[in-house]
Amino acid sequence: MKLHPLVQKTKIELQRLDKVANISMEERQEYASVFLPISVEPKLRKRALKFMNDLINLLEANGHKIKFYLNRCHIEMYGQLTEIHLRQKYFRKRIKGASGYSSDTFEKSDKLEFQIGSYARKGWIDKKTKTLEDYLPGIYSHIEKDSKWWLELREQQKIEKKIREFQRVIEEDIARQKAIEVEKFQKLITDADNYNRANSIRSYLKAYESKITDSNSMNLDTKEYLEWAHIKVDEIDPICNLKLD
Repeated sequence: MKLHPLVQKTKIELQRLDKVANISMEERQEYASVFLPISVEPKLRKRALKFMNDLINLLEANGHKIKFYLNRCHIEMYGQLTEIHLRQKYFRKRIKGASGYSSDTFEKSDKLEFQIGSYARKGWIDKKTKTLEDYLPGIYSHIEKDSKWWLELREQQKIEKKIREFQRVIEEDIARQKAIEVEKFQKLITDADNYNRANSIRSYLKAYESKITDSNSMNLDTKEYLEWAHIKVDEIDPICNLKLD
């Protein structure tokens, strides 16, 4: 049987690690970032490698692949990542010691277990009537269905995000138009008030000038005051400050 290059590379690395007495954490992390996640005794390795080989070939035949991300091995389907792991099943066994107290221990089995996910994991394991290899089509279908579900969810989330963004732009534009309208109305009120104030001051200045003239009290200071007052009135009169094309 011709092994996929990744499976062959993993096989060679596992054979090397068999000869290493103590594997460091750095070596474990390096392994996880480039090799297939196979955790079995040598007696189960040939079968484990074949299972992974069949899985990868099935993936690639349908346009999918294996991808390593954050020191974890994943199946990538439709842009979605599903973490995978193939291990030798250990069964928890509770034993009672000589003192009468019970404790947990783990017994190795000859069963293979394939797991997907990182937190809410799902697994398939050898049974008396069905081997892990028999589950392969179902495993593929499950991952495909789950990946499509996440793809559709994220596409829907993108659409909803665009809708929210569009609504935000519309609402901001409405708020901006309202603010402009309020500002224009406030200016209208201010201009009207200033216009009335200017006319009121002009009326006062006219009466003031008439009184001064009638009493022959006009002098240089009074003339300068009147000139200054008319300039100031024109400054606040919006009509005098209209810019006409």
